[in-house]
Amino acid sequence: MSRVTYYILIMIIILGLGANWVIEKANRSYDIPLLRPVPEFSFLNQRGESFSNENLQKKITILDFMFTSCTGPCPLMTLNMSSLYKDFDDVQEVQFVSITVDPSIDTKDKLREYAELIGVDDGRWQFLWSDMSAIKDLKKNGFMLYADDLPQGHAIKFVLIDHKGNIRKYFDGTDEASQKVLRKDISKLVRELRL
Repeated sequence: MSRVTYYILIMIIILGLGANWVIEKANRSYDIPLLRPVPEFSFLNQRGESFSNENLQKKITILDFMFTSCTGPCPLMTLNMSSLYKDFDDVQEVQFVSITVDPSIDTKDKLREYAELIGVDDGRWQFLWSDMSAIKDLKKNGFMLYADDLPQGHAIKFVLIDHKGNIRKYFDGTDEASQKVLRKDISKLVRELRL
């Protein structure tokens, strides 16, 4: 190998390492927007226990609106949420919240059965119930999501909430690419919480 070839090879390696460092630094330094605080609410979970906006403190929360008899996007959303639940099973700072938009069918017992059916075996994933007017109010005025035609007209969004109870970002609960970004953002917020 000639000396010139050797120097060119060394320069390529140095430039490659430098580019990799810049890309890694950029990936870790992006900001997740802060949109608004989650308003006060108090619903019941699948075990009949109270769950309120206070339970969002000191946890990174992924929240969605769904109903158990949905034949549209809910099964895919539940599958994606279940995947996140499993991916973050050893991260106690992460929790999941699904709020039914069909409270007349999705009783607390039905929600408990549904949770068991999909493999929820701890308190990291809460299924919440309240009366329809409170659900519509929270969905529309609290999360700024469409709430006029429930249960069918529910949103397909996953909402990322930080450890101070602030809405940070919305994600398509049915889209694979959106789920990849959500995983990255969850990890970033967990790192920030642990600092």
